[in-house]
Amino acid sequence: MNKNVDFRVDTRAGSLGHKCVLPLAFFGGNPVVPKGSVTPWPAPKKKHLDALGTVVGSGKYHRVNHPVVSGVEQSLGKWTGNWTVRAVGSGTAAVHVALDYFKTRGSRVITGALNWPGAVGPISISGLQPEFVDVDLNLAGLDQHAAADRLGNSEAAVLITHLFGNNILVPELRKAARSQGVAIIDDICQSIAASKNIADGEYLDSDALALSGNGAKHLGAGELGFVLSNDTDLIDHVDNVSLTSSSRNGARVFSPNSQGYNYRPNVFSAAVAASRIDGLDKQLDKRRTNAIVLWHLIGDLPGLLPLFNPYDRHQSLLNFPVRIDPEALGLPPGPQSRDFMVKLLQAEGVPVRVWLTKPVFEFLPEVRGKWNNADFPNTMKLLDTMFYVSEIAPPNNPDVMKLFADAFHKVWEALPFVAGRMSEVTAEA
Repeated sequence: MNKNVDFRVDTRAGSLGHKCVLPLAFFGGNPVVPKGSVTPWPAPKKKHLDALGTVVGSGKYHRVNHPVVSGVEQSLGKWTGNWTVRAVGSGTAAVHVALDYFKTRGSRVITGALNWPGAVGPISISGLQPEFVDVDLNLAGLDQHAAADRLGNSEAAVLITHLFGNNILVPELRKAARSQGVAIIDDICQSIAASKNIADGEYLDSDALALSGNGAKHLGAGELGFVLSNDTDLIDHVDNVSLTSSSRNGARVFSPNSQGYNYRPNVFSAAVAASRIDGLDKQLDKRRTNAIVLWHLIGDLPGLLPLFNPYDRHQSLLNFPVRIDPEALGLPPGPQSRDFMVKLLQAEGVPVRVWLTKPVFEFLPEVRGKWNNADFPNTMKLLDTMFYVSEIAPPNNPDVMKLFADAFHKVWEALPFVAGRMSEVTAEA
């Protein structure tokens, strides 16, 4: 972290409940964060245009054996320091390829109820049944003890999702899965650093990692995914699922084993992703520094809790996830209180967002209606209270984080005076 960072916050609004409170932007005051001061990810640069030009200049815009695709696979593998990499069409495709490979080990896959539909949908696509468990309140990772207790019921795999850039280590679950021959698949689409040696200097004990190159993720490209594994048979299996009429040596053949999903990687996306790999460590370091600065400035606000580990210097920080304790803020329980705070912060110019609003099984028709929300109390609490600051990545810097912090303090200062107008605020589109 930069030792020269100035952590001072604008305290013009005084302490919570002070009579001299700045008028909130939602009600006509001036926003704290000026327009144009925040750069949205993926923060395009000329080098990305140059990367696209390389593909155009090659005269070939597709094929898994395109030099750009082979190059990004090799560069990413080298960056991780451990894994063999295969590019596919998306992070969802990567999860599906891994599940398809391990589906003969059983009929079920254990995963967290707080999840992204694109990660869980491949379970049913593979002919398997999801087995949902609750998550913890600190990192939104699946409860490793609850998951371990479910083992022994014909599980093919455990799917461990790393949301928001968090590292979900769950060592006891990994040990239990290994002892019972259950495959371990890590969805690190939002947590690229989990592919490195983050577990006390060791790599995750995993059979396969699924990574995304989507424009919202760390590689900031387009639709693109990667399967990472040290299982050579699984690496070979990538082509069985994803290719139809071509092979990695360029031959035009119809494989007798192909399932024809055509999960071929987008070469243009691969070019942009490749252009980011050399700067990936620097990008992650700046995300972490920004998060440390921001949490240092707002971490003492009552009723605000981190949904990440502020002390983990190996996390990926795709964004800056937090949650509120409505009771500590003097607000009623339920998602309306969270939405109220989000709208007030957005009006101040802070790029805050609400992502998931219901457990993953309510998104998916194959499993909808088969699970009870009440069985997942932590998941429901997070869904009602969590939100995130989206623009934590460079070129945004600690000065921008200080603007965000000023806005948080301004909203918290005014809260006692505007809490009674919650319905008015949340009713606006």
